[in-house]
Amino acid sequence: MLGEADYVAHTNYSFILRETVEIAKLIEQGVSSEEIRDIAIDRDLFELRAIASRQRALQTIQKRLRSVASPYIELLAKGNSDIQRFTNLFIILRENRLLQELIKEVLLSKLKNFEKRIFKTDLQIFFTAKREQSSTIAAWSESTYQKTQSNTLKILTEAGFLKSITPRGSYEIYALPVPLPLQQQLKSDGLEHFLILMLNPINN
Repeated sequence: MLGEADYVAHTNYSFILRETVEIAKLIEQGVSSEEIRDIAIDRDLFELRAIASRQRALQTIQKRLRSVASPYIELLAKGNSDIQRFTNLFIILRENRLLQELIKEVLLSKLKNFEKRIFKTDLQIFFTAKREQSSTIAAWSESTYQKTQSNTLKILTEAGFLKSITPRGSYEIYALPVPLPLQQQLKSDGLEHFLILMLNPINN
């Protein structure tokens, strides 16, 4: 359900789809956590120069994947690019209240009014309201607030749901059907409400 968890600042490693898929494949192959760490960090699976960056990326991915059942890891490891993209978004949505509310209160609101464009002012109103309404967000430093705002939008652009348009800071919304294997898994697990948050046209 929306609103149950408090807000968490997400300032790094937004969508990281390629890296998440690579780790999911290793898990599916039965590779141990120690071996995964060796491959990701010592052998530089993520192609990141700094060791600390590799460690943080791996921690982010492992935390996300530990929070979901094995069928979703299998979808990431073995699905086509669309299945991987939507599954990755679902995993991120589960832990990101601000992202959930941005979709519900801005994207879905626009689509219900047959509008497909989001303007900078729409986003400013949303993020300012959240900062005023939540003592948690209000307590974030300005840097953390700006990075979280940027990353929240970056997730939706990298997931293919938003595309930058002019004027600067504006976006067009793209709503595509959620791939059937993921739809079926979500419904089987009683998580079909996430289909709405993933803009599945049948549900909107």
